[in-house]
Formats: sequence, structure tokens, C-alpha cells
Amino acid sequence: MFRWDSPHYHHLAMDDNDELESFRQQWREEVTRRSKPKATAPGPATPTATAPPPARLPPTRHEASHRKAIEEEGPPLASFDPDELAQQVGQLSVEPPEDDFSRREVAEPTSALEHFERAVEKEAEGNLGDSLSHYRKAYRLDSSVDKSYRNKHYAHVWKKPNQPAAATPAAVTQQTEESPTLPTPELIASFAHVPISPVEPIVENTPPPPCPIATVPSEVLVEILRHVAMDDPSAFGRTALVCKRMAYHFAHEQHIWRRICQSREFGFQGMHYDFACDLHGEPIYTLAPRYTPFPKDGPVEIPASLSSWSQVFQTLPRIRFTGIYISTVNYTRAGAASAYSNLSWNSPIHIVTYYRYLRFYPDGSVISLLTSTEPVDVVPHISKENVMAARTPAHRKHQRRTSDAGHTLSGATDSVPPLAMNTLKHGLRGRWHLASPAETSEISETPAEIWKPGSASDQKSLLSDERDLLIETEGVDPKYVYTMHLSLRSSTVPKSAQVGPAPPNPSKNTKLAWKGFWSYNRLTDDWGEFGLRNDRAYVFRRVRGWGLD
Repeated sequence: MFRWDSPHYHHLAMDDNDELESFRQQWREEVTRRSKPKATAPGPATPTATAPPPARLPPTRHEASHRKAIEEEGPPLASFDPDELAQQVGQLSVEPPEDDFSRREVAEPTSALEHFERAVEKEAEGNLGDSLSHYRKAYRLDSSVDKSYRNKHYAHVWKKPNQPAAATPAAVTQQTEESPTLPTPELIASFAHVPISPVEPIVENTPPPPCPIATVPSEVLVEILRHVAMDDPSAFGRTALVCKRMAYHFAHEQHIWRRICQSREFGFQGMHYDFACDLHGEPIYTLAPRYTPFPKDGPVEIPASLSSWSQVFQTLPRIRFTGIYISTVNYTRAGAASAYSNLSWNSPIHIVTYYRYLRFYPDGSVISLLTSTEPVDVVPHISKENVMAARTPAHRKHQRRTSDAGHTLSGATDSVPPLAMNTLKHGLRGRWHLASPAETSEISETPAEIWKPGSASDQKSLLSDERDLLIETEGVDPKYVYTMHLSLRSSTVPKSAQVGPAPPNPSKNTKLAWKGFWSYNRLTDDWGEFGLRNDRAYVFRRVRGWGLD
């Protein structure tokens, strides 16, 4: 038994104090090392100047990468039909796939069918709150309004075609010999020498209006189409609906499609397979040549799985700069019960809706925005200039030059609505790049059995698909960096939502599916994972006037 004043007890106490002090010293050094900010390159100080973003990928895969929703909706590249482009000519739409995101005066619905139609429109836009309100009004006015809606919009799908009268075998043989059915590629090839016919006369038995383009030689016509394609590829696609001659040039002139693929505005010259700028949009200068799959100054080859440049443009992963990617998120949460009622079934249920926006730029920068503001109120004003103007402190706004004023959708300097400016304060600058095809081909050869969460092979296999997209943006605090892992997909209609015949071929590269979302703390070198339980994929919406400068 030891006494408090014994020499042996004091010796043991001194040993314990030494070990405790040594542990405290190690703990202080570890905390100091973790909390010490990394050194930054010398330069002008900015309010958000911190350590550079992480050069490595998140430590593990995100649980969102295992969702079934991000699986490829269409056939893989290897099974791409070479005749698909020719078959798409008959499926083109004359309506331009673009929107100016401006409010239009719409009459308030009065009948049950009008309320039901408005509810369907709101549901397609992702506004479930207004959609539910119109559904309730429609069913209060007419309990069978859904049948009226189906009879109005889908009666032609259910109606059986009239059975023609039975023809004799001789008549069938004669009809087959007179009009043989040609495959679509051969049919389009037969349009090569078809003249361009003028429009019908405005008044019967009068000369038709002049058609100057009908006498233009083919060489000049192809040159006109080349300029149209370089200005706007979608306008070039709509020329196939003009006449048979235009449809032939649209599918046959592959040198035009090659120019589009090698262009910077719409093609793969503007794609980045490594970060080309920092989070603030400042370019990163390097002596190494920038990788591009189809360089202009050297021989290029089409991938083995494709057969034409038009298929290359439509199929290979490509970010679009002529619009914005929008993710509409809806979820429900229980509201508070009334203080005057003890009934649980009478408790309200709130439908929460918010939006995520991504606008990409050809220089490798991106704008990310998370807000509850509807697209019609904020999309026309999303730009790097407006985000910086909205984040400028109030006491410095009077120092801005007139040329730094907010930019509208058309690019002209004009005042931005207060709602949009307040929303753009939360805009985050960032950068993006696609997965390099060379690196993904090496990763695809790695056996799947060696993959382990948190290992070095896991970090490399994060971008294991050439459709993968990596985005780094600023955080809500300067010490954070957000890393988004997305994947390019095709927009299709689920089989459960299809009504009538199968829809036409899907649009390529118009959807960004989630594969992961992390935050990186630059002070403590820690990663945090964001849950994506309610988030949905981004869908591309073309905006009138964007990317056509």
C-alpha cells in the first residue's frame, strides 16, 4: 500500500506526467499541422484566396453510382445502327428546341379538362405543388375528367385502323413489282438529283412564287449548308425537312459533319479532358499540348464502332454550351398538426421543390446554382458576369463601370431583376472536365476483383467511363471545395410512362446522371459525402441566343 508522501509514489507520478505531457505535445503538433493552411502562390489578394483545390479524387465511390436510374437507356456504342441517322430524318421536328425562359400571359383554366391539362404541364415541369392544386380543381368539377383527357389526346392511339379489303394475289404481285420498298439509306441516296420544287401557287391557276434556290448548283448549295451548320448544327438538321434534296445533303455531306466535330463552338475541340482553369475561371498555362480526340492539324480516324462523322457528333460524349442543365427536385415532408385537432390524418404534407442549375463554358469553367427560384425567373440571367456582380458588396457597387452591368439573355447590358440578383448571390464558380478516353480504356482492362473502397485503384476507377464528368466548384465557405461526379446519358421516356407507340430515337448527351457528390475541407484535408436521396438527374434545356456568338 502506497502513501501519498512516499518517494516511490512521487516517482510513479512523475513518469505519468511525462507520458501525459508527451501525448499532449504530439496532439498539439498534429492539430497544428492539420489546421495550418497550405501555402499559396504569390499574387494579388482576393477575398476568397485560399489553398488550391484538391488534386486527387474523393477516397471512395458514392452510393449514387450504384443507382439503376443512371444505367444506359439506349443501346451501347458497339451496337449503334449505321442507318440510324438516315432514319432520324423523318423524326425531326420543325419546332426549334430552344426556349427564351420568358413569362407569357396564359389564361386561367375554367373547365375541368383545362385544369387537368394545366396540371399535366406543371407536373412535366416538376412543379408538383401547382400540379396537385390543378388536379384537385379538375376532379372537383368532373370526377371522370381523366377519361376526357385520354379521349382527347390519345384516342388516335387506341383507334384500330380500318382493315382494307382483301386483295387478290395477282393484284398484290403487281403492286409489289410497281413500287418496291427501298431501305431508308437507299431511299435518301435516290434524292441526290431530285430538283428543288417551288411552293404551290398562292392562287389557283396562277404562276407559283419564285424559288431562287431551285437553280443554285449543288456546289454552292453545299457551301451554304456548311455555313448554316457552323453557325448552328440544329438549324442544319432542320434543313432536312425542307425537301428531299436537302435531306440528301444532310445525310451525305460528311465533310460538313467533320468540320462540326472539329470545331470549338459545338464540337470536340471545345471539350476538356483535364482541368483548363482554376475555380475562379483563370486559365492554367502548361507547356504540354492539350488533348483533343480529333485534331485539325493531323490525321484523324473515326472510332471502330462508328461509321460516319455524323454518328461521331451524335454519339460520343459531349458537353453542350447552347443552354443550361436543370435538375428539378421534389420531396414531401410532414407538416405540423393543428393545435385544435388531435387527428393525425388531418396533418398537412408539404411538397418541397428546388432546382439545381449548371451552365458550362468552352474555356473549362462552369456556374453551379442551387435555389428554389423557378427557371423562368433566373435562367435568362445566369452568367459569370452576373454572378460576380451579385456577389459584389453593396459599398462597392457604385464603383462598377457601366460595362460591368448585368447581362440579359440577349447579351445586352440591362438591369437584372432583384429576384434574379438575390438568387445569383448563391452562384458558385467552378471548373469541369470529361474523362479522358485513353485513361478509361486502361482502367477498363483492370480486373474488377482488385477494386477496394479507399484504395488507389478506387480513385482511378472513379472516372472509369468516357461519359463521366468531374466538376469542382467553390463551397459556401472558402475552405470548402465541392466535387461533383456526373455521367452523360440520353434522355428517354420510361416504358411505364409511354402511351401509344414507342418514341423516336433519344437525344444524345442531354442528361447528366448523379454518380457522387463530396465536399473537401482544405484546412483539415477531410472529405465529406453529400446524400443524394431526393436529387434527380440534370436535363438539358436549350436557351435562345446562348452559345451562338
